[in-house]
Amino acid sequence: MFKLTICLCAGLFLAMLVAGQDHGQQRFGLIEPPPSPAPLPQTTMLPAKAVAIAPAPNPAAVAAAFAPAKPVMTTPEPTVLAEPVVMAAETTGRVLYIDAKSVNVRSGPGKDFAVVDRLKRDEAVLVVSEGEGPDGWSLIRIEGDGVEGYVAARLLRE
Repeated sequence: MFKLTICLCAGLFLAMLVAGQDHGQQRFGLIEPPPSPAPLPQTTMLPAKAVAIAPAPNPAAVAAAFAPAKPVMTTPEPTVLAEPVVMAAETTGRVLYIDAKSVNVRSGPGKDFAVVDRLKRDEAVLVVSEGEGPDGWSLIRIEGDGVEGYVAARLLRE
């Protein structure tokens, strides 16, 4: 292990020695800024107030302004409903609890269907339709999470 580490460090050193050479390229942080065309005028301080001498206007300078033709961002108008919407929760069914360490909730009634979610012991579920027999699959729903799927009926208890 020690030999491998030494070989790796030596290889990295040689790679940086060969590939890390400076071939005259310049990085943005090392490029010198262009020299300014003319020094700025000095201000003269008088005892009562300061007077600044303005430089002559540059004929090559062009005034630029950004004025969009339409607003860049608009706020949406609030929607007002004519009558309040009342959501009625379906409470048809029984509330049962998970009776195993963890249970897969599947998209269809059988082990061949995809797993939608996983539930743990003692979680409450609303059974919409109950499965028959030991291999039956019950359609369950968890109201708060919006999870709906099938669970083996033998894994549920009162």
